[in-house]
Amino acid sequence: MSNDTLLLNADGTPLSVIPLSTLTWQESVKLVLLDRVTVLSWHDDWEIHSQSLTMNVPSVIVTREYISRAKQSINFNRYNVFARDRHICQYCGDIFSPKDLTLDHVLPRSKGGKTSWENIVTACKPCNHTKGNNERILPKKKPVKPDFFQLAATKSVVLHIKYEDWLPYLNWPEDKIKMGA
Repeated sequence: MSNDTLLLNADGTPLSVIPLSTLTWQESVKLVLLDRVTVLSWHDDWEIHSQSLTMNVPSVIVTREYISRAKQSINFNRYNVFARDRHICQYCGDIFSPKDLTLDHVLPRSKGGKTSWENIVTACKPCNHTKGNNERILPKKKPVKPDFFQLAATKSVVLHIKYEDWLPYLNWPEDKIKMGA
């Protein structure tokens, strides 16, 4: 059975990216009729008929109530920090291979800095050595904890999508989207 409707959370983001949150046309029609979702886009060339109803099939729907994704936590590890920072040294701005990168505490541990998303950045070895314990040397971008979608978008994940009208809802790099899947 084919999945022809994109399902978004109440905040307008997909409930999941890998796999992409989609529903069959039957499931999406049921949610519309039960008034649990709002339709953002319809398939213009696809109508369904019953004895008492004729309607287009929804292409993009959004839940009326927010569905918590608290369980989709991002692991803090070297690989994910490098991915968040796109393998760019946050001091000199150059791109490096993972073997030439280190993790740097913005506020050094010796001065109370924690090992957390908000205090760790990617640094090349020379910049990390130069910075040392100097808390006045700041990274080009303030480090933040990424959400699942931001981190997934930095990786080489290609989204396969069926319909062009889904694109505005997918905050995903164009070169990582394959149409017609």
